[in-house]
Amino acid sequence: MAFPVFGPPTREAVDAELGRLGADAARISEALLALADNSGYKLLDNAPLTGVTAERWQRAAARIAALWDNYTAYQDVLNRAAEIRGRRAKSRPEELLAIADLLRGKSITLSTKAVALSERTLLGPAIVTETATLAETLSRMENDYQTAADFVSAAEAAWNRLFQQADPVQERLKQVIAAVREIGDRTLVAAVAGVGDEYAALRREVFADPIGLASPRSDFAGRLARVREELERVAATATGAADLRADFERRATHLSRLIDRVDEVEEAQRAAEIEARDKILVTALPARTHQAAALRARLEALADLRERGLWRRLAQEAAALEAALDAAQALATRTLQAIAGLLERREELRGRLAAYRVRAARFGAAEDPGLEAYYRAARDLLWSKPCDLAASTRALAAYQKAVLALDGTGGRGGVGA
Repeated sequence: MAFPVFGPPTREAVDAELGRLGADAARISEALLALADNSGYKLLDNAPLTGVTAERWQRAAARIAALWDNYTAYQDVLNRAAEIRGRRAKSRPEELLAIADLLRGKSITLSTKAVALSERTLLGPAIVTETATLAETLSRMENDYQTAADFVSAAEAAWNRLFQQADPVQERLKQVIAAVREIGDRTLVAAVAGVGDEYAALRREVFADPIGLASPRSDFAGRLARVREELERVAATATGAADLRADFERRATHLSRLIDRVDEVEEAQRAAEIEARDKILVTALPARTHQAAALRARLEALADLRERGLWRRLAQEAAALEAALDAAQALATRTLQAIAGLLERREELRGRLAAYRVRAARFGAAEDPGLEAYYRAARDLLWSKPCDLAASTRALAAYQKAVLALDGTGGRGGVGA
């Protein structure tokens, strides 16, 4: 039976309307309780919100508070109407009219506020009260509920979307932290802690302002990418340090052998210098290198870094030492060649003297007194100690010229020509 818009209702109409409105009130209560139990709502209600989310939640929370206030007022009106109807089985006409006034009239006070002095008139009220019918209140509650529910859903969706992007970085961070701790390198520990702090700060911002960070203008994706890149750089360094840790003995042996080679070349320099000073007339020789001892000290320092667990620095120092060893080997070899080159030059001159001696014999002039004098002059210089290479070179050139003159070449051609 329809509840009349005007006039006194029947008992049956009142009972039907109270039943319908009571069912509506029950559904409102269920909806409000479901909203309060929503995980997004609980996060919004407890999180230290900031930015756009805080601003919008303040407005949404006010709507939700108004929803509960209006629901309470709605239920109070129904309770008052039910109390009147329950006084007797057959309500009197005046009681039915009172119930109708409650259910059809502006029986709910929505707000009461004092009028500011600047807005009052001489005869105007000091307090303004806004009232509404049950139907008007229900319509307002429907709008408020939908607005609040939409915001709660949007915030929850933003949280889910942002954390889905951020969570893999958190898992990767845990892996890298575990790897760095196993290595024990303090520099790496500090580096991964810095990345962790940056990630934690970003995650706190997600928790505090999901709406703001999910907006198209947000730099969340770029910041997360930078954290991920920095984390992978630390991970790569940690991997290198771990590989070095596992392979340190082999690499240390290799570096030690390279140092031994430098040492051998430098010892050869010393021997070559002694021989050169004994056999060659020189005023100065190239300065010998003395690199092996310092290089070996650097190798021993690597062992100290290993004992202290400074694997990242160990990797850097080992690479630097290997490069230094390559350079040291090259320098030591050049220096040895420069020193030994004097002895090699003497042997070269001796070989050329012997070759021209054979050539002179071919011409039948081996016993020629003039030619023999040139030969003896060159040979005496080349076999003297110390040998004067400059004078020997000039003496050999004179002997060579004399031998070549035997066949009329005037110095053209060479041994074997």
